[in-house]
Amino acid sequence: MSTTRRRKKHVIDRDFDPNRWAHLAFALGGFMGAWVFSNLVEDGWAIIHSYYPQIGRPVPFTANGIGIAIALIATIFAWRREKWFQFMCEVAIEVSQVVWPTRTETRAATVVVIVITLICSVLLSGMDLFWSSITDWLYGI
Repeated sequence: MSTTRRRKKHVIDRDFDPNRWAHLAFALGGFMGAWVFSNLVEDGWAIIHSYYPQIGRPVPFTANGIGIAIALIATIFAWRREKWFQFMCEVAIEVSQVVWPTRTETRAATVVVIVITLICSVLLSGMDLFWSSITDWLYGI
């Protein structure tokens, strides 16, 4: 009798719709882009203000509006690209097929990592101690 366990194959749910995940990815990307562009516009405005003070100090409300407008245009541009949308759908399909390890597999892998780290730490500290004593001896000559 074999003691090996067979791993269950992940069955793809036929009701899975990758389009909604692609839409969500573009929407979240738009929000992140709005934050990045808002900060970028405000920082750029501050740098330009340091060279040309006549343009005035950065106004956060205006900088945020410009950043959000840039992000909105970029998001709509990316969202309407058929190849990009198809790529995001394919990514969603691939991510849905990921099989996560069980709790026992995760625990076993964690123990292995900790043990290997401790062994490497002991070896490296031993080599460091050895080489530092040799260099101290050589400098003492």
